[in-house]
Amino acid sequence: MTELTNIKLATRLHKINLNLLLVFHTLYWKRSLTLTAEALCLSQPAVSHSLKKLRLLMDDPLFIKTLDGMQPTPLARQMDAAVAKGLFYFDQAVYSNSEFSPATSKREFRVSLVDYVSQQLQPKLIQHCLTHAPDLCFNMLSTRIASAEDAQHAIQAHDIDLAMVQLESLPLTSYHEYLFDDVIGCVGDASLYGDNNTITLEAFLNAPQIALSHREDSPLLINEKLRILGLERKIVAKTPYITPLQEILVSTNLLCVVTESAAKVICRNNSLKFYALPLDVAPFKVCLCWDERKDHDSGIHWLRSLIRELITPAP
Repeated sequence: MTELTNIKLATRLHKINLNLLLVFHTLYWKRSLTLTAEALCLSQPAVSHSLKKLRLLMDDPLFIKTLDGMQPTPLARQMDAAVAKGLFYFDQAVYSNSEFSPATSKREFRVSLVDYVSQQLQPKLIQHCLTHAPDLCFNMLSTRIASAEDAQHAIQAHDIDLAMVQLESLPLTSYHEYLFDDVIGCVGDASLYGDNNTITLEAFLNAPQIALSHREDSPLLINEKLRILGLERKIVAKTPYITPLQEILVSTNLLCVVTESAAKVICRNNSLKFYALPLDVAPFKVCLCWDERKDHDSGIHWLRSLIRELITPAP
């Protein structure tokens, strides 16, 4: 950065301090002077004074009082995207390289997991941290990330620290870690579909099916394979939840296309069985993805390492 640029920045920004930007960003999301004051541990008059200074600096009201709270003006909406990004990068510059100590940290991690992975991983993760990181908190989120291209947008939009996702292909960026391949098959009642490891195409097409909807937002996968062959399966229901499938599938002729790891959860202590599909379908790539802006975050590096140790890969 040239000296001239530094002088220009200093001239423009010397009247704006970080506290004003924090008030602006918090008010943008809280839409209330009172809630903003509580969130920042300030008095309401202090927040009002900061807003007054911002209005003078920007020559714009920024927020209009309405029955629905303090609504941002068009300029405020335009500003917030840049302010939020600037505050994030400032925080990362100051704290991202600081040493993370799980034994003493009180950090909250925002982690996104698909349903079946959550059932396998979450108990192990919490049990481990009760002993080795007792003050950590995990906010487990269910976020649809159906493609590598959407991963960064979804992670940043939901402020996710780490996401375990199943993708059709590996991301082109370096902000992911491949864990294992997860074979795609289907689950049905063995008393109806037999003990063979593969189901016939005729049986697969004739059976009514339940679809796990967090993958059905993709136009590819099973439906696309069948379309190319001029075939179609019968979907009678879609659900993002894996837990009810045990009760739904037992003693019925329903099938559900799932991964082998998900089948381990569904086919537990019942008559259900995991069958190979009568179609050539590539396995999912199970990956850890993280915000590219947090690539040097030592806490996320620790969490990635821990999950690698705890997760049970599909055989």
